[in-house]
Amino acid sequence: MRTKTILALGVVAVLAIGCKDKGNETKPAAPAPSAAPSAPPPAPEPPAPTPPAKSGNMAHCPSSVTGAKTDIQDGKDAVVVTITATDPSAVTDIRARSKVLTEAASKAAQEVKHTGSGEGGGAFGRCPVVMRNTTVTVAEVPNGAALTVKPSEPKELDWLKRESRDRLQELAKPGAESAGQGKMAHCPSAVQGAKTTVKESKDGVDVTVVSEKKDQATEKEIRDRSKALVEAAKQDPAGVHHTGAGAGGGTFGRCPVVLKDTVVAAKDVPGGVTFSVKPNAPTALADLRKESKERAATFTTSFKK
Repeated sequence: MRTKTILALGVVAVLAIGCKDKGNETKPAAPAPSAAPSAPPPAPEPPAPTPPAKSGNMAHCPSSVTGAKTDIQDGKDAVVVTITATDPSAVTDIRARSKVLTEAASKAAQEVKHTGSGEGGGAFGRCPVVMRNTTVTVAEVPNGAALTVKPSEPKELDWLKRESRDRLQELAKPGAESAGQGKMAHCPSAVQGAKTTVKESKDGVDVTVVSEKKDQATEKEIRDRSKALVEAAKQDPAGVHHTGAGAGGGTFGRCPVVLKDTVVAAKDVPGGVTFSVKPNAPTALADLRKESKERAATFTTSFKK
């Protein structure tokens, strides 16, 4: 019995020593995780491009930028329109719009579609930078841009000088900031393929607009627009806001049918419509005739005494 006890104690001792040694085993250190390569800093995002101006509302005219100052000088064979501003953001806008105009002027040979997006040569636009039958170049100047406008035909230089200044004067009038919104949508003379004839009557002006190619769709559009003009002529000219919707008496309109301080009637004729336009005051007859002819010069026209 004594011998068994001694053997049991010996076995326990051996097991205890074995466990102790196993617990003291030094485990190999785990390799340190390799450091991940540092990612390069993200490249700075380019500045967001300036969104293009909305169509219409003189959106591409540098002279209509808030705070812009426009100066017109006559050159030997051109007109130089210089637009400047004191605010840096206005200067940027002026230069951006000037670039758009020069690009639009290069499209003058294309079919005219006056949508306010800058295309079509600007035949019906009211910006002091005239793009009807002209070439336009631009150069940056301190605080703005200078646009050189040269007529395609030298004989139109005098007209270009007058037209540029007339447009600048209009731009300074109350309500002019919204001029052009309707793209002359109610002017029969602005219908593609229309021909306008201005004839002096005894106490007014007769403006005849017909389809030059006797196209039925063109005739219908001319007559539809004539109804809108006759209704517009009845509007109170006080507080004029020329939006192209046909209201306001036509102070800023450039349609050959003058609506301000006039009585307008219309009748159908072969191919289109003839408008009888008479001034409210007989003393304004000469001015009415002059204004009608000057407006009609923008379109395909003929004049008769």
